[in-house]
Amino acid sequence: MGHEALRMMDRKKKDAVRVILICNAILISLLELVIPIPIPLPGVKLGLGNIITLVAVAFLQIQDVLIIVVIRCIVVALLSKGVTMLIFSLSGGLVSAAVMWLVYKYRPNLLSIKGISVIGAVTHNITQLGVAALILSEAMMVYYLPVLLITAIVTGLITGTISELTIAEVKKRHILP
Repeated sequence: MGHEALRMMDRKKKDAVRVILICNAILISLLELVIPIPIPLPGVKLGLGNIITLVAVAFLQIQDVLIIVVIRCIVVALLSKGVTMLIFSLSGGLVSAAVMWLVYKYRPNLLSIKGISVIGAVTHNITQLGVAALILSEAMMVYYLPVLLITAIVTGLITGTISELTIAEVKKRHILP
């Protein structure tokens, strides 16, 4: 098989992996919408879609991770929250994915997957709160930060634990390169 044919096969495999991860991220995010949250506060959610983001962080390049986040955010916003919520989920999702990818790639021994998940959840919440404060021109939003940070730590540990198990299984089975 020639170099061009191998390159084409690699591209098709990479595209297939992205599509599978995108579909899983969308499905998990939509399923999360029916899970009752014991803390009925705006912006508090488990963030289960980040399991797929963390899997992507562990195996893919930054552009692939960001593509997965963008498509997930757009589809989930259109199917559930509405376009007005898109700016919040997109800003939080992109910034947190970039931070998680940077920590994973450039400081691999600094934090476990759970730790990276917590960093991602905290970054996501701070970014969303910052965007809300800018859009609403309301500095009082900062008072909501402690609640969001506490929930980010808890939810980050939950999604991080699931992600850690998932990544270990993907590595063990050699599912992704």
